[in-house]
Amino acid sequence: MQIKCPQCGKKMKEDKIHSSPYFPFCSRRCKLVDLGRWLDNKYRIVSPLNNENEKTKNDD
Repeated sequence: MQIKCPQCGKKMKEDKIHSSPYFPFCSRRCKLVDLGRWLDNKYRIVSPLNNENEKTKNDD
């Protein structure tokens, strides 16, 4: 089985994945590029909050 790095798309072999300190990325560089994109607000979570969960939290 091969898995692609979510940043650069490089294919990684399964035996190397388990020993990689950068998983799911192939390298330190890809991991830092992804972190930089989060910090620059290039990634966003856009799904609305579930109102039922908010009501439950506020009732406590």
